[in-house]
Amino acid sequence: MLKPIHILCLLALLLPFGTAAHAQGQRVGLFQSPKGFGVTATFDTASGEEMNTITLRTDFYGFLSARTRQIGAFLTYTHDYRIFWTEGEDYALIVHAGAGVSLGYSHDYEKGFYSANDRELERNPGGVAALAGQIGVRVDFRRHLTLDFGFSVEPGIHVRTAPDTGAVILSFYKNGIYRGYYPHLNLLYRF
Repeated sequence: MLKPIHILCLLALLLPFGTAAHAQGQRVGLFQSPKGFGVTATFDTASGEEMNTITLRTDFYGFLSARTRQIGAFLTYTHDYRIFWTEGEDYALIVHAGAGVSLGYSHDYEKGFYSANDRELERNPGGVAALAGQIGVRVDFRRHLTLDFGFSVEPGIHVRTAPDTGAVILSFYKNGIYRGYYPHLNLLYRF
């Protein structure tokens, strides 16, 4: 049986092929954030005014604080628009923002962070379906290196099963908003 992580990996492999046919500038690289680590691919449209971004990343909520042994995973797609840009001799600076969707499997926010009483996460991890919004600053250097710094939010729903009864629980995905102030940095190679 396919696990959610397998499905996310398959989607990550298939999505770039749909957008690459229309893309001018393609970039592939590493995603780094306090939220987790992963890979990112961006594809500029033919006009250069817009870009599609696909990110496959881990989710470390509860793992780094030793509240769980389970690492989550997310696949995010956003379509960003260029808001402001300027070009220098050795770089191009672009401010971009956009929206899209995010699918994942992770724990959600629980009270008791670093608490002696509530050390372990009590709820099971679950599936996440969310809208994704991001804003960022991208610096394209002339030597095929791109740095992209930004912030993202993922308001959506979290579906999990109760550990004691097995009932399906649907709730608002709180980490999508609470961790919106966590920055991310993409180190990309431009083709």
